Amino acid sequence: MNARLERWAPWIAALLSACAVLVVWQSLAPVPVMHDEWAYWTQAGLYAHAHWTEIAPPVPEFFEQLYVLVSPVWAVKYPPGHALTMALGFALGVPGFVPVLLTALAGALVYVLARRVANSGVAVLTFVLWLTTFGNLRFRASYFSELTTSACWLLAWWALLEWRETRRRRWMILLASAIGWGAITRPATMFVFAIPVGVVVLRDVWQGRRWRALCTGVFTGLAVLAILPLWNARTTGDWRQNALAVYTAQYLPFDVPGYTVNTAPPERALPAEMERVRRFLANIKQQQANDPVVVTATTRSSLLLRDAFGGWRLPFAVTAVVGLFVAEAAGWFALLTALLLMAGYLAQAHTADWTIYYLEAMPVFAFLAAVGAAWLVSRSPAVVNAAWRSRLLTAALALGAGLSVVDIADARRVVERLSEEPRAFRAAVRELPRTPNIVFVRYAERRSMHISLVANEGPLAESPSWIVHDRGDANARLLRAAPRRAAYLFDEAAWSFTEVRK
Repeated sequence: MNARLERWAPWIAALLSACAVLVVWQSLAPVPVMHDEWAYWTQAGLYAHAHWTEIAPPVPEFFEQLYVLVSPVWAVKYPPGHALTMALGFALGVPGFVPVLLTALAGALVYVLARRVANSGVAVLTFVLWLTTFGNLRFRASYFSELTTSACWLLAWWALLEWRETRRRRWMILLASAIGWGAITRPATMFVFAIPVGVVVLRDVWQGRRWRALCTGVFTGLAVLAILPLWNARTTGDWRQNALAVYTAQYLPFDVPGYTVNTAPPERALPAEMERVRRFLANIKQQQANDPVVVTATTRSSLLLRDAFGGWRLPFAVTAVVGLFVAEAAGWFALLTALLLMAGYLAQAHTADWTIYYLEAMPVFAFLAAVGAAWLVSRSPAVVNAAWRSRLLTAALALGAGLSVVDIADARRVVERLSEEPRAFRAAVRELPRTPNIVFVRYAERRSMHISLVANEGPLAESPSWIVHDRGDANARLLRAAPRRAAYLFDEAAWSFTEVRK
């Protein structure tokens, strides 16, 4: 690769990553699909309006939304890092801007990290194997918080390499900032990441007596983490208590790490549609408690590896094994961190196919496969290297481009199918003739419980539409609480809107 292309390669990787997500997502302002995404959407909307919380909505039970507190305040249970990151896009009116930007950053870092610890050829193959994995494409076209933590992982790795090479304080600040921001996004994910990084940093500090650098990193990290007690105080009124703990007690007492199932009843009732999800999550937790840990680990690992090496990538599962033996220290360090992530989440109940919890680890598998493939090519007969290298490389690039297009098209079809109903529903709500309004949603009996329609943006007072649960005759209570809003009943089974006369 010539010098000019080398300089532009990270930017090309960033552009290709962003374009892939945009093709899959089809918009810079797509509506969320799943409950977690809606919660982050709600949270980012609040932060974009400079609100940590809102006062509890009138008649809170109509506004029940998974992972969102409706009493004593209206707030989201998740730590604030991801929503704070996305708030810029919400303030600009393009909610998908930051997720696309985070993917572009991740793509550039995947390339430059692989190039730095290996070479350009390995970097290109690592990038292609990483970007076009179905799980990567599917989950990056979303509002999930792993988008932020995966960028934090990669940025922290780059900062660590720079600090070890130059010992400049700015890289220690960047390293601590990336870990800290990830910690206020997904604390468990960043805790396991920080263990091997901390060992390396402490060893280097001890050997070089670089105590100032250590203090700089510690104070920087603490400054970022100070956002958490502030978030606690502004959300729950107590800097020591977070919204996650309050939500867990109110709705999902069993949803805590570990293998003991808490059978205490939740403090709040849920509408029938949401109760289905609660029972589903409770069953997953019970299964986790019943199954041997080795069974859980094996099942999850097999599905994660299937995601990484499924389809045309299957031969790269073999080269990944080779990569285990030929990778240098940086590769093993990354692999150890990925394995710690997988081990750490053994305490968390989830379905085995929910591989998004390991999105941060996906570049590691791609890198090992690329390293192994490069080693095998380097050991090919001399005649192949001399006469056929250029032709084989051209053919491989053409084949990789074609297969990547197919992967992106497949992911687009899946995301389009999953988001079809929420998109159509929100578009129909925007076309309602009278605003501001209340839309009472009457769910159909046979539907996916993971696809949410009832969700709201903040602040509620400024929202043109309140999307709430239909509670039959009890709807009159909410109508009386908001007399200036028009009202509609949406029947999902009939896919129809009927104006409610007051």
